[in-house]
Amino acid sequence: MMKFLILLSFFAVIYAREIRPNCLIIRNRSYEKEVLKVDIKSPYQLSIDYDTNTLFFSYTARKEEMFQIAYLSLKTNEYGVVSGIHGGFATAVDAKHSIVYMGGEDGIYKFHYQNKTATNLNIRNNVNIWQMFFKDGLYFTTYPEETAFLYKKKKVDVVPEFVNIKTMLIAVNKDGNMVYANSSGLFVYNKLRMTTSLLDTAVVNGITADIDGNLYFSTPTGVYYINEVTNEVDELFKMENIYGVAVEGNGDIIYATEDSIIRLKPTKEECYYDQKWLSNESI
Repeated sequence: MMKFLILLSFFAVIYAREIRPNCLIIRNRSYEKEVLKVDIKSPYQLSIDYDTNTLFFSYTARKEEMFQIAYLSLKTNEYGVVSGIHGGFATAVDAKHSIVYMGGEDGIYKFHYQNKTATNLNIRNNVNIWQMFFKDGLYFTTYPEETAFLYKKKKVDVVPEFVNIKTMLIAVNKDGNMVYANSSGLFVYNKLRMTTSLLDTAVVNGITADIDGNLYFSTPTGVYYINEVTNEVDELFKMENIYGVAVEGNGDIIYATEDSIIRLKPTKEECYYDQKWLSNESI
């Protein structure tokens, strides 16, 4: 009996839980990773046309080492490069009128599904578009000036609240309050109170809205949700080398890595699996 107790003091069964490699847990729910596209360099600026369920994004063409815009059908996986746009970098969708806007080195373009080309709208030919967001008008930012503009009713004006504020990324929530990012972090401007609040000090590389107008953003190390009621940031998941995010009409999250585009699909399978091993630590 004594020998048995001595052995137990040296060998104990240790249980641990690990997450399966192809699985993520978000808000206590399991999601499976589905790779939609691989071998694309630095996919960025993701947006979705919910009418056609088509994803648009920019990437760096390997041979030319210049920015281009591509499309990916989330129904059929049809993929292609948009032609006719010079240095394509930004995308946004006017869902109400089924218009896909694209930004290049020489202004704003409109996408044509029939021949998968884009034509310059001659709105601001002398500006380099950095990012776009549509909400009752086309918001866009320029580089290297980091100025925010609004294109509405065939007129372009600097966003008056941001005349003296550097703006790399801009979005508008359901209440009409503007969320923007620059080198200092992520902020929200309350139009009613005319006040600005800091949401996060992270380096934001993408911002998007779901079909209901809820805002999400990405950093190089994760994806987050913005609660517009509390102005709190909810971490959805952490991961290295995130380049952007979009949300499908059914709520599935799509994110970009340095060379791939991945969908997170809800799964009924448990993300965790149990491991057990012997330890020489005393029980």
